[in-house]
Amino acid sequence: MIRLNLRLRATFLIIWMLALWTFLAVFPPAYESYYPTPRDRASFLAGMQQNSGMTAMWGPLESPASLGQIVMWEAGSMMIILGSVMAVLLMVGLHRKEESHGQMELRLSTGIGRTTPAAAALLTTSLASFVVGMGSTFVLLLSGLYVDELPAEGAVTSGAVIALTMIGSALFAQLCLLCVRNPSSITRVGLLTVAVSFITRAVADSQNAGWLNWLSPLGWKTVVRPYVSDDWGALSVLVGISIAGAAAVLMAERYREYGQPLVRVPELGRAGGRHIRGPLHLYVVLNRGTVITWILVITGLAAFFIALTGSLSAWMEAEANVGQVFKEMFGTGNMKTEFIAYTAKICGILVATMGIQTIVTYRSGELDRTVDLQRSTGIRRWVPLGMAGLVASVATLSGTGAILVGGWIGLWSQESTTATDHETLIFAAGSQLAPTLMLTAMALALVGCLPHATHFAWAPVVAAAMLTLFGPVLDAPRWLIDISPFEYVVTAEDGSWGVHVWMSLAAFTLMGLGLWGARQREIQ
Repeated sequence: MIRLNLRLRATFLIIWMLALWTFLAVFPPAYESYYPTPRDRASFLAGMQQNSGMTAMWGPLESPASLGQIVMWEAGSMMIILGSVMAVLLMVGLHRKEESHGQMELRLSTGIGRTTPAAAALLTTSLASFVVGMGSTFVLLLSGLYVDELPAEGAVTSGAVIALTMIGSALFAQLCLLCVRNPSSITRVGLLTVAVSFITRAVADSQNAGWLNWLSPLGWKTVVRPYVSDDWGALSVLVGISIAGAAAVLMAERYREYGQPLVRVPELGRAGGRHIRGPLHLYVVLNRGTVITWILVITGLAAFFIALTGSLSAWMEAEANVGQVFKEMFGTGNMKTEFIAYTAKICGILVATMGIQTIVTYRSGELDRTVDLQRSTGIRRWVPLGMAGLVASVATLSGTGAILVGGWIGLWSQESTTATDHETLIFAAGSQLAPTLMLTAMALALVGCLPHATHFAWAPVVAAAMLTLFGPVLDAPRWLIDISPFEYVVTAEDGSWGVHVWMSLAAFTLMGLGLWGARQREIQ
């Protein structure tokens, strides 16, 4: 079954692994160019250690900070978050999602053991995590050939902690899913465990409660301390914790009834049955749980990042050489204004992801033939996709509002907030609507006209995110960065709405093209 799992998820694994390794590879030379000597890193280190918000976001930095430690502080933190998302999606997709779709019943009918599918999914995820960790070690070892302060031992412990974090996150998700009954909530709850793990790690690092890091897979990096102490003893303990967690998961699977949770948690049910009042209501019901989750996440992230504006912007403006990386990322204007705009970009990327996910989910309905059932009622061919597009559009509008609400909460928490900051937030949040609508419309046009290429719907938002988030750090040319639609943020001091009008017109045109394609073709 492991070979079958690898074949079923080959494309998924290749894309994720190459993306993660490429992401990790760009940081060592970038940080060396900004902070080549310990003296250059002194102000950066002092500012990071004094800023509790940055400690909560990425973890602690210890003195003296080597380049390897700084790389693992930011890039390593992102690697374990993204790697954990990959591991959770893989584990859930190979086991509980297959079970909810009825595929696992066919496999069990061949006579394999009751826990074999769970064990195969766990071993496949562990193997993928091990490969990601090995690849990360190789990337760091290769970087150490031309970047100083990246010793081999730190590279090995970094790869090991990335692999263990991925395995731990998958096991944590699987244990929590033992209490989940609703099949439509499985993936959402799995990803929510990553968010809980991040929050636990953030509290542990910002409140000096180091023992909490042992309870959070995302906190294991702080426990091992790659490029600082390279604690092999802690790594051994984490291996034991992972083995114990795997044993607990497999033991629970022996007693869990097929298609049912092991522990039934009371749900807030409805008094009566659900009455679907039309295609639009159907797509609202199908997507509202996912959309609400995204809205809460976006609101929380916006509030968290904007709450850093006071201390972070003051620190970045203190000296010319302080926070040079962040100045390159945010721009050369007022640091507080630029940081609010940058936060709006990050949240805008998440809003676009939410809209695209809604369209891609519709395509899954075509593949499992549920859209056929809808059209058999006599509705027009384009209506199912049109309703999905309408829900996605409303979701992006709600996501834009979530940026505004979360940002307002963040500004409210800062004593240094001014009326100009609120005005900047309103403009910056509003300028994310047109880009997110356009990227969502691209996905709709692709699904409507070229459904077999639906997986390419993610390419525009991924490319835009890479250009926006990492283009300045990698010294990409300005014309290339400006390809990203998220770059056209309007603030109280700068920017124009003209390009947003054109993006909005492009969005409506692409939506019309997608609906025309859906009307012309059969379900494929």
